[in-house]
Amino acid sequence: MNSPDGWPFALSSWRRVILAVAEWKLEDHSFAMFDGSQICAVVPMQIDRRNGTLGITGWGGCGPVIAGHITGRARDTIRAALMRVVDETAARLGASAVRMSVPPVTASAINGRGVNPFSFCGLEDCSGTSQVIDLSPDEATLWRGLSETARQTVRKAEKGGITIVQANWPEMLDCYYRIHQENYLRTGVTPHPKSYFHGIAQEMADAAYSVLWAALDQNGDAIAFHNDMHFGAGAWYHTGCSTDAGLAAGANYLLFWKSMLGAKASGRRWYDCGEIFPSGPDKKLNGLTFFKTRFGGESHRFVKASKVYALGDRKAAPDDRPRALLAACISRLRQLPRSIRARL
Repeated sequence: MNSPDGWPFALSSWRRVILAVAEWKLEDHSFAMFDGSQICAVVPMQIDRRNGTLGITGWGGCGPVIAGHITGRARDTIRAALMRVVDETAARLGASAVRMSVPPVTASAINGRGVNPFSFCGLEDCSGTSQVIDLSPDEATLWRGLSETARQTVRKAEKGGITIVQANWPEMLDCYYRIHQENYLRTGVTPHPKSYFHGIAQEMADAAYSVLWAALDQNGDAIAFHNDMHFGAGAWYHTGCSTDAGLAAGANYLLFWKSMLGAKASGRRWYDCGEIFPSGPDKKLNGLTFFKTRFGGESHRFVKASKVYALGDRKAAPDDRPRALLAACISRLRQLPRSIRARL
């Protein structure tokens, strides 16, 4: 299904990645809407039983994905119908909240004029900010967009003999996870389960949805990694890690620069450096913000929305109620063919 909302977090392969992480205690409740035999919308959705939150997870975000041929008011009507089913599912599961988002480099976000579509569906706007780089200029222009600090650090890493290669995810998994653990323990953060990265290596790498870059020292040993997500015209900095030596040598800066060029070479137009926090009190988040904004680009709205359910709303409902509700919603979609039905 071609959609301006498309992003890897809505793929079945990503669902397999996150559901395989036993520590996260996720249950899948994704559903789809059909027009005859054709899918016209999907909602990737899991409940996190650790906190009762409903939405897409796995250190990323997404929302309903609606077929590209559905436009205008019909698109808004379908989204509202889908979100009613989300509400009903939340009640059936006893969810405490639902969270939805629009990844910043999807076509919907780039062309969306900053409007939060979930605000029309009863959700509260809680949008953030991402740093997004337009990769369409030539390499020299992109280089001039880097801050002086970034350019100096890139040169320092190159002069120090660091080289960047596109790595094979499955082959480098153990090395990646060792450095991931070192990096997280250094910064006082609990490492992610290894099964998460194993899933990325097995499910996302072959189709080039996840692209892994490695920084090698003069001996050919990996000292840092940079993992991007690619889809359509967009690329996104997903995960990364470095050793103490890699951090000191500037490997993270060289990796970021080379990954931008790699995304451009693969046909991506937009590069999302990730969410930034320009006015937050957290020192670590402030440090990440300084780092991500040193590679050029502009601030883009990261559309996010949430809804907290009152305790009284969390009532058990028969399992067939979401199906019945969606069928009732569909019957009111006057701009769409009557053949539309939902299959949950």
